[in-house]
Parts: sequence; structure tokens; C-alpha cells
Amino acid sequence: MNWGHMLFGFSGRINRAKWWLSVLAVVILSVLVPVLGLVLPSDTFLPLILAVASWIITVWISLAAGAKRLHDLNKSGGWLVIFTGGPILLVAAFIAYAGGAAGAAILAGQAPSDADLLRIGGAILIVGLIWLALLIWYLVWFGCLRGTVGANRFGVDPLEGKI
Repeated sequence: MNWGHMLFGFSGRINRAKWWLSVLAVVILSVLVPVLGLVLPSDTFLPLILAVASWIITVWISLAAGAKRLHDLNKSGGWLVIFTGGPILLVAAFIAYAGGAAGAAILAGQAPSDADLLRIGGAILIVGLIWLALLIWYLVWFGCLRGTVGANRFGVDPLEGKI
């Protein structure tokens, strides 16, 4: 197994097991970097540089593994737009909505009304449910579905000859 290509390359296909290994690599990185950040001197930019570099590597690994997993399902890597852009759009829409609902009152020096707070709570619930649906869809597609049997337009079956 070529770990470099599995974690950082965007071409070819990977099966569910290799995708879960990439998830494990991201989790390990996400745990180790904050611990290392505590050991580094806090009066330097090293913890910040480490955090930014870790974030970039984590996003890259996630996108690369996701694209290859989608390829195994005979789908374009463009589907990642839904799984990455969707949550970003949800947060942006919520911020715009919450800002409009309560922002005017806050800017006027008043407390938001109960109705404003109720609308914001409802928006949080709706955004949370949509986010949960996207997460379930993502986990089913990437972590549970068997890939295309045999070769497809993205390469040979990673499980060919193994089952």
C-alpha cells in the first residue's frame, strides 16, 4: 500500500477500509497536534503555524480520500462540493439569518425579543437537522457502501482478487 498516494493523491480508487484508515490518520493528527502545541513555547508563532499546517494537511487528506472513495463508487470527485460546501453554506445562511433577526435590535442597544430568539433557535434546529442528514449521507456513501465491482472509468477495483 502506497501511503503517500492513499493520503495525498486524488487519482484512482480506494475501498472502504482504506477510507477508514485515512479517517484514522486525520483523527490521530487532530489529537497529536494540539498536544504538541501545548509542549511548544507559547510566546512564539510555532503553535499557530503548526495548527494552520495541520488544518491544511487534514483538509487535503480528507478531500483526497473522499475523491478516491467517490471514484470507487463510480462518481466524480465533484460530489465533494456537496459534502464540504453544503455545511459552509448552512453556517453562512444561519449567520445571515441570525444577524438579521437579532442584529438590528443589538445594534440599536436593545436586547433581542423573545420572538427573535425563538426564530434563531428554530434556525439552529433546522440547520442542525440538515447538517445531520448530510453527515449520515456522507458516512453511508463513504464508509458503508461497497464500491463498483470491477474496473470503472477511474481505475481497477481495489478489491479485485481479494474476495
